[in-house]
Amino acid sequence: MKKSLFAALVMWIALSTAAWAGQAKINLATDFGALPKVRALTLSPSGHVVAWMEPRGRGSGVFLFNVGTKAVQREVRLSAALKVYSLEWESDNTLLMRAVTTEPAPPQSELSWHQPIRLDVVLALNIATGKVRTLLSDRMMGGNYFTTGVQLLDWDIPQRPHTVIMSVRMFNPTAYRSTLGTMIHSAVGDSGMVDSLFAVDTRTGKSTAISSGDAYTDGWFIDNAGNPVARSEWHRNRFTIEARQDHTWRPIYHHTDGQVPDFGAQLDPSAHAILAFLPGGSGLWKIPLDGSAPQELLPAAKHRVIQFDLSRFSKSLSYMWVGRSDPHRVWFDSAARSRYESVAHVFPGRRVEVYDHSRNRQEVLAEIDDPQNPPTYYLINFAAHGAVIAGESYPQLAHVELAQVHAVQYPTRGGRSVKAEVYVPPGGGKDLPLVVLVPGGAVGNNPRNFDWFAQFLAAEGDVVLQPDVSGTALATEGGYLLWGGVSQRYAINGVHLLVKQGLVNPHRVCIAGMGYGGYAALAGVAFYPGTYACAVSVNGISDLGALVAHMIHVFGGSDSTHAALVGWRDQIGSPVDPKVARESPIHAARAIKAPVLLIGTEDDAVVPVSQSAAMAHVLRAQGKAVTFLKLQRGGNSLARSDDRIKALRAIGSFLNRYLHPAG
Repeated sequence: MKKSLFAALVMWIALSTAAWAGQAKINLATDFGALPKVRALTLSPSGHVVAWMEPRGRGSGVFLFNVGTKAVQREVRLSAALKVYSLEWESDNTLLMRAVTTEPAPPQSELSWHQPIRLDVVLALNIATGKVRTLLSDRMMGGNYFTTGVQLLDWDIPQRPHTVIMSVRMFNPTAYRSTLGTMIHSAVGDSGMVDSLFAVDTRTGKSTAISSGDAYTDGWFIDNAGNPVARSEWHRNRFTIEARQDHTWRPIYHHTDGQVPDFGAQLDPSAHAILAFLPGGSGLWKIPLDGSAPQELLPAAKHRVIQFDLSRFSKSLSYMWVGRSDPHRVWFDSAARSRYESVAHVFPGRRVEVYDHSRNRQEVLAEIDDPQNPPTYYLINFAAHGAVIAGESYPQLAHVELAQVHAVQYPTRGGRSVKAEVYVPPGGGKDLPLVVLVPGGAVGNNPRNFDWFAQFLAAEGDVVLQPDVSGTALATEGGYLLWGGVSQRYAINGVHLLVKQGLVNPHRVCIAGMGYGGYAALAGVAFYPGTYACAVSVNGISDLGALVAHMIHVFGGSDSTHAALVGWRDQIGSPVDPKVARESPIHAARAIKAPVLLIGTEDDAVVPVSQSAAMAHVLRAQGKAVTFLKLQRGGNSLARSDDRIKALRAIGSFLNRYLHPAG
């Protein structure tokens, strides 16, 4: 089978490469700024249809490709206001689309930052008719409810065909208590907003209430029949899991250290226990619903578990990723391992992800990429011993000579070891300009993926140093983001290494990043002003305390259970803590000597554009060299092509002015 599969893939690769031969040189900002041509590919349960998304003007389209006829059987255009981030098959007849949109803050909210509100929605596409229906819309009453808590919890339930299980935070008049006439008030507990659970018919959109939590309920656990068997609660620093027994809820687990467990999934295959990464360690634990003591499946002392994967249909444990500094799989499903190894054999040295399969497991989708090659998706048929290319993310880059990428490892000043990727521009050279590109900081990110931003910078003629933040420095800090001067420990020694090698010029070093990386860029020029010649911050945080205060204001008070607030507060701290102020670049702006480019997106519901605007105002008031570009749409990760292109043009111009030699 491996030989036949290999031959099929070689043939398709050759055909794909030939199709791009002889094309003109690309415009760097335009073609690197284009969104992936295809994304969110998924395979129907029967294996007969592949669905994916493509950009269409300012919006996007969902495409349904019939494997048997080898033709697109349907295209559905979606509004530009929707950002669909995943596709899931409820059945062969219904495709689910998870999306977000943003709306201006309502006037009555009195939000001083005027940050847009993120709205989560789930859409159901009828494959036969092409009709798209917004699920749970009958509970939203024309959008009057604060719906950021909408979650799709379960689907493809054999006992409940055409049904999905969803939750949403809704107003319950009986749970509301006025602030008048009382000296004791809880912004969350008395708000009347409760987390409720519904079964939704995907054909009609009609919802049926299943269960209702209280103001502090923040999660549900659903069994294989679509029934709630447990729920989680967050009240101030106390986290609790309650199991359902008859018509009551009984606590089975709790802790009060202020940390929320990372579940990664819902129940184990038996539906008798919950799988979770518990605070205080990185091992995987099983929390039995009968209230007995948690059981450690993989000890933290031997394995730092990053995530685990459940099989799509059986929901059995397929594999786990363990080890932050050297992540690798620990397999539990021998059949899944065999399929993975068959595909990986064809692509030695590249990242292989066999991430979707049909119900009979004969057809699978695989994503293949590495830092030098954009993602390509293959539909593999094990029964027919064949494979075809299902989609290419960046076909416009197929004729472009991309940067050579190699791995390095170096110690930090604190004695820890950091792994990093070094992108060397085509043609190589010595004494080149360098951009330190700090990743967004999500724990578990794989640095061996293709990075369009890093490749763009290298195509502009810069060496790029991309430290593996999640696998090194973050892992040593318990998985939390690093702030203040500490946020530079994974970068400084890497710069020194490349300077010592003669690859880069120590006077032509810039630091850049998006999100957390944008914060790190500002922190670099604020706390290490002698290291960097410039900084580029895209949707970066400049004032940590203001961000937490903003989140508290938006999400209903300091005791809110909203995941965004809990996450930021856990990782940053109190907005009135002097340490948080000291770690904020905006309060160290006087130390900044290097020119700064700030790019902020008005519809960013994660980091308010006011973070970039405030930093620009302070730098201008102090006579610093600063450029501020405000983009209208695109969110935290520049998810709109036109604004992404504008950002890349601004970055290219900025680097040519401050990093590259004249002429």
